Amino acid sequence: MNGENIALFDLDGSLVDYDVRMLYDLYKIMSVVDREKLLNERKKLEYLYYFERPEWLKRRIKVISNQTGWWESLGRIDTGFKVLGLAVVIGFDIHILTKGPTSKPAVWKEKVEWCDKHIPWDHKITITQEKGLVYGKVLFDDYPGYIEEWLKWRPRGLVIMPKRPGPAQEKFKHPNVIKYDGYNSESFEEVRKALWKVFKRKPQEELQL
Repeated sequence: MNGENIALFDLDGSLVDYDVRMLYDLYKIMSVVDREKLLNERKKLEYLYYFERPEWLKRRIKVISNQTGWWESLGRIDTGFKVLGLAVVIGFDIHILTKGPTSKPAVWKEKVEWCDKHIPWDHKITITQEKGLVYGKVLFDDYPGYIEEWLKWRPRGLVIMPKRPGPAQEKFKHPNVIKYDGYNSESFEEVRKALWKVFKRKPQEELQL
């Protein structure tokens, strides 16, 4: 593998279908009172989850995700794996880059086991508290905060940002960032061309999308 051509792939919301499973489990523990309240407010649980995140919902999310084995049981995001497979074919050295929660040390182990179970290609895993410290030519990540943190130290880096609901994601813009709609063939083609450009780019050469 070419040590310079490293592609970093996030897990939660990028390769791992965290949101679908979390919403399913949140629905399961809703009471009749909860459902009536949402009905009276004319809001859906999905809207609260992606756009408002009230404190009571955050507490329930924490209770659910703290269950032993919960994270390891999550499904995969096929559109994310499509980009991962493309990066493998092009020849990138694949590194999984994910943040390890300090409050849930068991999740670190579960993330490694999830990767071993679901990712069929050779890959390395970095679990960190600060993604900006990790080198790569490409970052595939859905969270604006981590993207900004990484681009601060990688001004020539390419970021592919899978689209998902939420104000932070929808408002976020950066010249180095391509927003990827996995269900749009034109979007995938844009990603393919950008990955090839970055793969062929020489050291210190500016990013030109």
